[in-house]
Amino acid sequence: MIKVKYKLILINVIDTRVINDGHKFIPLHRLTSFQPLSLGIIAALTPDNWDVEIVDENFDEFKYIEADMVGLSSTSMCINRAYDISKKYLDNNIPVMIGGVHATLFKEEVSKYCTSVIVGEAENVWQQVINDFSNNSLKNIYEAGFADLSKPVKPRRDVFKKYNYEIATMEFTRGCPFNCSFCGVPVYSGHKLRYKPVSTIIEELKEIKQNYVIFKDDNLIGNSKTHKTKAIELFEQIIANKIKKDFLCFVSVNIADDINVIRLARKAGFVLFFIGIETEKLKAIQSINKNINESPARKAYKETFKRLHKEKVAVTAAFICGFDTDTVDDIHDRASFIMKSSLDTYTFTFLTPLPKTPLSIALQKENRIIKNNYPHDWIFYNFCHLTYKVKNGSNNEMEDAIYYHLEKLHTAKMFRKKLFKSFLNTRSLRTTAAAYVFNKHNHVFLKESKSLQFIEKTYAFFRKIGLINQ
Repeated sequence: MIKVKYKLILINVIDTRVINDGHKFIPLHRLTSFQPLSLGIIAALTPDNWDVEIVDENFDEFKYIEADMVGLSSTSMCINRAYDISKKYLDNNIPVMIGGVHATLFKEEVSKYCTSVIVGEAENVWQQVINDFSNNSLKNIYEAGFADLSKPVKPRRDVFKKYNYEIATMEFTRGCPFNCSFCGVPVYSGHKLRYKPVSTIIEELKEIKQNYVIFKDDNLIGNSKTHKTKAIELFEQIIANKIKKDFLCFVSVNIADDINVIRLARKAGFVLFFIGIETEKLKAIQSINKNINESPARKAYKETFKRLHKEKVAVTAAFICGFDTDTVDDIHDRASFIMKSSLDTYTFTFLTPLPKTPLSIALQKENRIIKNNYPHDWIFYNFCHLTYKVKNGSNNEMEDAIYYHLEKLHTAKMFRKKLFKSFLNTRSLRTTAAAYVFNKHNHVFLKESKSLQFIEKTYAFFRKIGLINQ
């Protein structure tokens, strides 16, 4: 009996278009570093009689490929691009599934542009999708809900071989217990933290070829006793299993309060923490309900950075501009703080009212959302534009100030200065190289810097011959 073979295309959608609306438009840029883990999970859920291929628009702009079924994963800012791709297949009578954050939040909107919407986490419904395809009975909406991570699906990583991902992507938890008004994670992943078994994580890590691995968890270490205990178990098992990788992860600023956890994480190979500082102003922290940052904001952040650097951990910090408490002077102060600080690297973005967050709901009630022609205006929600009316001054003044500092902060000279200072602060070539690798995929000018390439190549050489610099 001949087994029927089908073709499934899974597309990680990225919208890099420039919109001419009479104002400055900064398009979303391609991030060529992280594997789209959700597509690897869907590939693993797909039966063997399907040939699965991914298309990651971070590397390749989509070109039509013959398929029996297509799956698109998209955020809100890229959803119009997803609709355009979907139409190309629907016009050829090829069924299209759309999942991801936007589909989970706006199933009615998305259902108009595809065959089926996956609402939530695909682990719960993908087998049903495959069965319904076979029976020619695909539903318009599949309500997936939250997956049981105690029985995780190990992603198929062979589908990622198509591209040169320098950083492998891992996932230990989903969800976030905090209530920061601007953050979308609790909205689409839930407030309750769900964990994968540590043994499963170790199995996956043993199969990963890349040296650099990022945990995509919103907060790998957390602040609760339970969360910290599980993180400690993870670190201890990485050490016990002699897994030699350079790890990157996202944590909250309170990590600096527990020096023993920092040291254990560093021993396990964690060399870079991405921390959501957001702002150096206490009044702004309070305005977004980010209570966990209040104590560090009252103190000098420089002490936090100093403590992490002493343990040879690099710090990449996220900063946001456009809080209701912000004035143009505050934007200047924030940029000055970044330049004068010992931070290794940073991001500097616009406050963005992500869909259905407390921030978005509040701004809608106050009738302050100005980019509200949906779905067309979703492209403006890419962290590079003001999509609402600011409270202090005019939008033009605020945008001009933020754009001015975006350009000043994002230069090869500034990043070289930061990364060479990183080496002096940490005394670790390994840590400095990790900070460079984490950021170089965001900025072409970093890839072209000979001096920074030298740091990376030197570390790679020492690692190859077994002389890993701690």
